[in-house]
This record gives sequence, structure tokens and C-alpha cells, in this order.
Amino acid sequence: MRRVHNPGRAAAVLAGVITMAGLLVTAQTAQAGTTDVRSDVLTYTNRERAAHGCGPLVRNAALDRAAQGHASDMASYNYFSHSSRDGRSPFDRIRQAGYPSDTGRAENIAAGQPTAQRVVQGWMNSAGHRANILNCSYRSIGVGYGYGGGTTYKHYWVQNFGTR
Repeated sequence: MRRVHNPGRAAAVLAGVITMAGLLVTAQTAQAGTTDVRSDVLTYTNRERAAHGCGPLVRNAALDRAAQGHASDMASYNYFSHSSRDGRSPFDRIRQAGYPSDTGRAENIAAGQPTAQRVVQGWMNSAGHRANILNCSYRSIGVGYGYGGGTTYKHYWVQNFGTR
């Protein structure tokens, strides 16, 4: 797992990725002037998958809960990491949200990109994130977005992937 904790680094560099085989839209989102940027992330992600021969991902409520909870937490407490403040891993959060733990799962995170299009572009320009997005065995996704106006990066993004 790669963790990024240095708030002085450029937002484009600040993206973490973790893979393992194996919903709330907050008031903060509304403050960012968006309706549902999470749906936009899914649209851009599925365009990339289609262009590379993968089937579309569908939103999964449990993965959405895990992704949105983590994005909101990062935005609320001004941090950027795959690990939650309480030490939970992405796989802990995904399992606790109700997604089966006997499946393949992955997480992409990013911070600083102001739009869904820019965050997906950033992930596609990063080998590890791109590998998650273009892994054709993933069939479901949860997307999270958090906005913190007084935080270092303002915009916090999470994608959780699953094979079911």
C-alpha cells in the first residue's frame, strides 16, 4: 500500500492506489456547486473501460457507503490516506459497509482535482489507478466525494471496486 501524507505535494501527484485480489451526498458536495459528481465519475470511468474492451461498472450501495464515508471523513478531518483515522484499511471499510469479503476489491483515492473529469484523467495517468479502472474482472463500484473548503486539497475522491 502506498500512503501519501505530505500535504506540500502537488495535487496531481497526490493519488494513492491499493488493490487486493480477493450514500450519502453531503452538504459539502452541494457547496461545491455540484449535483452528483459521483455519477459523473462513473460515466467517465465507464467510458475509459469501454474504450479498452471492459464492460461497464454498476454502482453498488455497500461500495458507495464505504467510498462516501471515507471521502467525507478525509474532507472533514483534512487528511489524505487509504487508512482511516481509526486505522481501518479500505478492505475493513468495504467489509463493514456490507460488501462480501471473499471477492476481489480495490480502492483509488485522489485529492485536489476540482471535477470528476479531472480526477478520472488523473487516475488514468497513473499506472496503479489505471490498472484498477481497466481491470475487467471488476463489475461493481462505489464512488465517494467530499468537499472541505478550509482543507488542504478541498476535493477528496474515492473509488471502491468489487468483482460482484
